[in-house]
Amino acid sequence: MMDLLTKLEPRKERSGSILFEELDSVNEIFYVAEGQVDIGYELNKIKKYVIRYIDKSVIVGGYNCTFNKRAIFVYRCRSDCEGYTIRKEYWNEIIENEEYADITHYVKHNIREDYMENIKTKVLRAKGIYMAKI
Repeated sequence: MMDLLTKLEPRKERSGSILFEELDSVNEIFYVAEGQVDIGYELNKIKKYVIRYIDKSVIVGGYNCTFNKRAIFVYRCRSDCEGYTIRKEYWNEIIENEEYADITHYVKHNIREDYMENIKTKVLRAKGIYMAKI
């Protein structure tokens, strides 16, 4: 697992920075150690944010990089954010390494479950409610 630590790069983002837009290709995982991150959707050129992570360790782009999926939501820094990033190519080298096969299965499972339960269902539900109103 030292491979993972050597591939991390420090990163800072300013308040209001858009990390990913809907349908963006995600090429990195951003581990936010400090700051606030909003997750939402865009409809009729209006962005609505549904989830806010405040002073929690947040992994942005983990699901997308692990399973090679485009972003379907908008990710924004609500405040200045600091943390570390790992590029998709390095991440995939690590999780596909046979040496770590016993734990990468659990990592992939946890990433998928966290994304589905805590992000996707909540944002899509809020988007559906908003669409019904308009």
